[in-house]
Amino acid sequence: MQWDLSSLAPPPGGPAVAARARGCAERWRGRVAGLGPRDLARLLNDLGETRAGLLHLVSYATLHQSLDLYGDKGARLALEADAVNDVVDRSTRFFDTEWQALPEARAQQLLRDPLLAPYRHLLCSAREAAAHRLPEHEEAVLATREPAAQAWGLLHDRLLAPYDESLYGLAHPDRAVRRSAYDTLARGLAPHAATLALAYDTLVADHLATDRLRGIARPRALSDLDNRLDPATVDRMLTETERQRPLAERWFTYKAHRLGASSLAPWDERAPLCGPRGGLRMDLPEAVETVCAAFARISPDMARIARRIVADGRIDTDARPGRVSRAFSLPVPSERTCFVLVSYDGRPADLLDLAHELGHAVAFVLAAEAQPALVFDAPTALSEVPACFAELAVLDRLMTEGDPDTSAAAAELWLDRCVTTVFRQALVTSFEQAAYDLRAEGNVLDAPALGTLWEEAHRATYGSALTPGPLHRLGWMRIPHIFQGRFYNYAYTFAWLTAIGLHHRRRGAPASFGADFTAFLRAGGSAPPREQLARLGLRIDDPGCWRSAFGDMSARLDGLGAREPSLVHDPRHSLHRSQA
Repeated sequence: MQWDLSSLAPPPGGPAVAARARGCAERWRGRVAGLGPRDLARLLNDLGETRAGLLHLVSYATLHQSLDLYGDKGARLALEADAVNDVVDRSTRFFDTEWQALPEARAQQLLRDPLLAPYRHLLCSAREAAAHRLPEHEEAVLATREPAAQAWGLLHDRLLAPYDESLYGLAHPDRAVRRSAYDTLARGLAPHAATLALAYDTLVADHLATDRLRGIARPRALSDLDNRLDPATVDRMLTETERQRPLAERWFTYKAHRLGASSLAPWDERAPLCGPRGGLRMDLPEAVETVCAAFARISPDMARIARRIVADGRIDTDARPGRVSRAFSLPVPSERTCFVLVSYDGRPADLLDLAHELGHAVAFVLAAEAQPALVFDAPTALSEVPACFAELAVLDRLMTEGDPDTSAAAAELWLDRCVTTVFRQALVTSFEQAAYDLRAEGNVLDAPALGTLWEEAHRATYGSALTPGPLHRLGWMRIPHIFQGRFYNYAYTFAWLTAIGLHHRRRGAPASFGADFTAFLRAGGSAPPREQLARLGLRIDDPGCWRSAFGDMSARLDGLGAREPSLVHDPRHSLHRSQA
């Protein structure tokens, strides 16, 4: 399957989008303090229409660039989109400044009006961000540095693009292929270590400097704010994940035994487990049907939208030269649609990537149908929940409706996906925090320093279950998120633990859960994550929420050990070692 980009309406031209943004500023700048609810709603709708035009333009550019990373057309469209984005940002920045300057009593009066109900969470969040916002002219100066920061991220992508095949090979079923891919990747990354260390050191130093200007004490603070999560909630989640690290070591010990070793070789960390008598390989039509059938068990709307995306030619699964390899879903809210890109080769991991991105796409479309353009998209951590939930929905269907071999393979894949993702993404977060702490103390983040931090983070997480290799010092270079932002990865830990909790509640009330979950998807970013998940029966401010998810993983691992007694009788690698 390949995208049919002709099915997407051409975006408004860059000059038209820029003109709309300037017109919005001319109509409303300096008036926010005197607006009543009706006019404020009109202004927010105007901002939303401006943003929708910009997103259409950006998505159009990204789609073309994704199909031809080094081509002229995508690069030209991306440059135009970046320039227009800058105009839109400068033109509409007045709103946050003026809204944040309103007296609290006046703001609360407006927030109580039903006309502003769809925007209430957005408006509250904007006022919360005021504590870290600089005067408008200073924000404009800081914004001019963004292209330089983005250039470091683009440098990272281009340096690592030649090793996409090796990254893919790390999860190959054949051990010889995995080892060859590992060696190729290690040899390929090593010459770039000094360059990418310089890039990362520059980005971290810049972030710390802007944090000082804004009076921000913790380098993770803006990520928490962007995710609309209480920092204490994130702290409790990460602390509990750290406390549960022996579970990761237990899983990798189990995985090593399944592969016939006492500990995992470095090239076997991502090795697929094929189940006792075979794998979960399937061709693309079967995979699409498997995902849609799993969605239908939860909600007919989910299955309907997933099938429509496929039927409309808005999914691309064929790896080919020049096309980016990473998977993503790209919404076009003005068209109420989404484009999905995955590289499908029939592996079980490809099936789950397909489910993940279609889960995103369904959530984007349902929210775009129900919410204004300004609030259709949820913050990152919350937006990952439907995607992770979609993966678990597919595995749950395979475990409950598949034959015994399929069920057993899906049970192992459930743990492999959950345990490795939860702990690996927390590991990245731990590494980032250590790097920011080291830089804040005046140390340069050169390649040896970053290698040591990465190695220490792995040792703390996996213990003796994973044999160290060269990538234990070079692996930080593979993480695009740390070059494109900061503290992004904990969103995946949050989303997976949350998705596990939601599936537990689904099993308890399957009849009502589907309607509740569809309503959650339609809500988009219109309410705080804590409030949205509470409607589904999950209290993320309760530490027991995280402990329960880890308890589910631990119980499933115990169940696998019971089916494989030879893996638990060796006292050196007991699956029942204490989690204290």
